[in-house]
Amino acid sequence: YHVGMMMRVKRSSKGRNQKGIGRSIPCFFAAVLIFAICMLHVITTTSLASIMQSLVPSSTSNKVNIFTDVSQVPKRIDAIFVLGGGAPKSLYEPPVYVQRRCDDAAAIRFWNAKEEEIPILTISAGTAHLPQLLSNEGLPVWESTSSAAYLQKQHNIVSNVYVETTSYDTIGNAFFARINHADIVGWRKIIIITNEFHIVRTKAIFDWIFGVGKNNGYELYYFSSKNVGLEEEALEARKEHEERSAINVSQKLAPQYQTMKEVWSFINKNHDLYTAQKLIAGATNVDNVRSEKLKASYGG
Repeated sequence: YHVGMMMRVKRSSKGRNQKGIGRSIPCFFAAVLIFAICMLHVITTTSLASIMQSLVPSSTSNKVNIFTDVSQVPKRIDAIFVLGGGAPKSLYEPPVYVQRRCDDAAAIRFWNAKEEEIPILTISAGTAHLPQLLSNEGLPVWESTSSAAYLQKQHNIVSNVYVETTSYDTIGNAFFARINHADIVGWRKIIIITNEFHIVRTKAIFDWIFGVGKNNGYELYYFSSKNVGLEEEALEARKEHEERSAINVSQKLAPQYQTMKEVWSFINKNHDLYTAQKLIAGATNVDNVRSEKLKASYGG
């Protein structure tokens, strides 16, 4: 009797185990399928994120660092950079959209008020798109000089203002602002001001140039001034130009030139505005016709 009962219990247990195994097999495959789908999602998302990241300029800071309101700007900035943007009409009259950049720089300085006035660096010698404004003596009036003069006249800002007078484009803006000023005097927490139509390329370039070199301590912020003073057609032409240039910087230049020596080599051996032979060729080129709409976006 006991033997019979034991046999029936074993057969019963075996049956239950087989049923349990039968039920567990579909669950196992379902779990594998779910895991595979999750991994595919992660891989796909990562790939897409990588592609998108390649189109977005790198940053020297992980924080949100593009601002449109003065109250958003962090306190205790080391320096304010005001980018030039085109030929001034007179010493005290840079293009209207550059005037807005200067107005925002003044507001940020007052907002960040501390014992010592925050240095303001106005940037740019001129533009490659238009002739240089000349003084009564026939000497160049740099874009940065005009911006500094506007700050002095409109906002009574005179002290602790400096001018960068070497660059003729945004890459030069960043390079010469760094090697001639920031690296030397120790400005590390910097806010860079330009207009909305120019902010993406500016960020791509400054993040690249100021990001070269490990642990250099730079913390960059950006202020996007409103687009004012440009006709719609000129603004659209400028936006198209900026978009093309930003992609070129992010996908080609920044990955290729990773040290300051390499950047220097690119500027002085390859760049149209700083290379000896290319400047000579440009000075003798009578067929260099630029879009009138694009010229208008540089103050023409």
